[in-house]
Amino acid sequence: MSPRDHISVAAPATVANLTVGFDCLGLALERPLERLDLKRTDTPGVTIKEILGASLPMDPAKNVSSVAAQSVLKTLGVEWGVELTIHKAVLPGSGIGSSAASAASAAFGVAALAGADLKPHELLPLALDGEQVASGARHADNVAPALFGGLCLCTPDGRIDHLPAPDWHLTVVHPQTVIKTAEARAVLPYHVAMKDALHQMAQLGHFVHCCHTGDAMEAAFALEDVLAEPHRIPLQPHFREVQSAAMNAGARAGGISGSGPSSYWISFDKDTANDIGQAISTVFLQHGLDHHVHVGSIAERGAHIIEA
Repeated sequence: MSPRDHISVAAPATVANLTVGFDCLGLALERPLERLDLKRTDTPGVTIKEILGASLPMDPAKNVSSVAAQSVLKTLGVEWGVELTIHKAVLPGSGIGSSAASAASAAFGVAALAGADLKPHELLPLALDGEQVASGARHADNVAPALFGGLCLCTPDGRIDHLPAPDWHLTVVHPQTVIKTAEARAVLPYHVAMKDALHQMAQLGHFVHCCHTGDAMEAAFALEDVLAEPHRIPLQPHFREVQSAAMNAGARAGGISGSGPSSYWISFDKDTANDIGQAISTVFLQHGLDHHVHVGSIAERGAHIIEA
């Protein structure tokens, strides 16, 4: 890539955990997409010109995008700086990787602005510097798919395995409430029964196997969580009603996206995916709860340049 004076990039929203893969599985969504505009400046460092769509810190030391951007600038050793205009489409506290989309778009965007040929695995630790500002941890299950695209398995030693993505249609519904990641982690048990650990391990192994054999249906059926999701369901608004509506409308599997409050539901054609969205929307409308519905497939690409 050639250096540029200004650039616009996008990074996808993501679904992490995927029910069976707590803190280790994540996939990229076709929509929504986070947009970031970057402009080269003569003054070193990062400045934030404007944040559209959400109320976030303007202080570069406290903002996910600017921290990730600064990490890339430092790694490249350049003498210039960058000005950011942040367009938040992946809303904070949504459970679909808001901070990861911000971190991934910023890390990728600065590298692209500089014309640096940094690969996703090289950008990952720099993007995680930004993710850590939001979550207090360096979990890659959202950031990796936001950078790499597709379906990612993140190992404890930091390795990212790109899995063959099942041919799924995804319905993601975001009720307009906020569940803090720290709150969702606080309800999890410190100890689990051996039988539950073995069950979860077997289901995750079966899921990975089905991805490699191209069995999208069995991969969906493998999405069973006995470790985290049962403890988080009480935090989710009207989850049992949502689950029932989704399954009755044709969903074959699904669950909580990340720590919530968004949920994701899997089907195998666009019409069914839309029906699922309508069914869940009816539940939330009955309860007077504003919400967003996103329907699409697993996105093949992660952070990328938006060409004019």
